[in-house]
Amino acid sequence: MSSSSLKISIVTPSFNQAQFIEETIESVLSQRDSNLEYVIVDGGSTDGSVDIIRRHAERLTHWMSQPDKGQYDAINKGFVKTTGEIMAWINSDDKYTPWAFSIVRELFTKFPQIEWLTTVQPLSWNTHGQLTS
Repeated sequence: MSSSSLKISIVTPSFNQAQFIEETIESVLSQRDSNLEYVIVDGGSTDGSVDIIRRHAERLTHWMSQPDKGQYDAINKGFVKTTGEIMAWINSDDKYTPWAFSIVRELFTKFPQIEWLTTVQPLSWNTHGQLTS
C-alpha cells in the first residue's frame, strides 16, 4: 500500500474551548493532505466554539454539537463517522506540526507491523506562535 493511499481520520472532542479550537482546526486542515477525514464533536459549547467550528464546516467531514458524556464519549462518537486506516484524536487545545501527517503516514507505510504511535517528544508553542522544545 502506498503512503498516499492511507486515509487519516482525526477527531477533535471539544467543550467550551473557543480560546483554542481555531488553532487546533487550522493545524489539522493546513496539513498538505488530500486523504484526510476531520470530525469535530462539540459537547454543546456556549462560549462561541460552535461559531468557530461553523466557519470551517465546509472543510470538515462531519461535525456536531450536542451534550455528551465527556471526552471519551465524544471521541467514540467521532470515530463512528470515520473510515481511515490511521486514526487519531487531538484535543481542542492542542496543535499538530505542519509535517505531522506526512511523517505518520510514512512510518505506517515503511513499518507495516506498527499498530500504535504516540508522542515521543512533546513540543510547545510560545505566545507568538513559534515552535519551542
